[in-house]
Amino acid sequence: MALLHFYRSPALSPSRTRALEDRFRALTTSQLHGIGTEYCFNVATDRPLSERDLKVLTWLLSETFEPEGFASESFLAVRALSSKSAVTEIFEVGPRMTFTTAWSTNAVSILRACGLESVTRIERSRRYLLGLDELLTDMDRLAFLSLVHDRMTECPYPEPLQTFETGVEPEPVRTIPVIEQGMEALE
Repeated sequence: MALLHFYRSPALSPSRTRALEDRFRALTTSQLHGIGTEYCFNVATDRPLSERDLKVLTWLLSETFEPEGFASESFLAVRALSSKSAVTEIFEVGPRMTFTTAWSTNAVSILRACGLESVTRIERSRRYLLGLDELLTDMDRLAFLSLVHDRMTECPYPEPLQTFETGVEPEPVRTIPVIEQGMEALE
């Protein structure tokens, strides 16, 4: 199964980006020059996409009036290379891999309705580029992450996803006869 990546920038409006910058500055002494944002669409397929499939997928994922804000390469990676900041750090957060989100289920249904049968799962993550004077401390990284994701349903991605497989095997379901055996069965 292949995992493709597509990017749409920006992920946040200018006002939401400014608010995030202000909230982060209030938590840290690091010199923040700005934050860039983008979405990353992680698309799992069971076979290579045809040229037609790629066109349909691009049309569905890109903004109708801003097609230049959609690409198969990260906008933030390019921006990091050309940044005037002394240091840049990229953070990515997205859904936990142990379950498929409702967004993914709906997106796959829409893709199937458009004839893209080979897409098996699609999840959207958010990426942030911070322009700084120096590397963040571990505390500052945690402070930033606390501002941009929900620990219950999302997690940071230390590197771009290569697969949705987690290697986690759920425990088998078993029945505990509480009514027949009482507290002893629970213990």
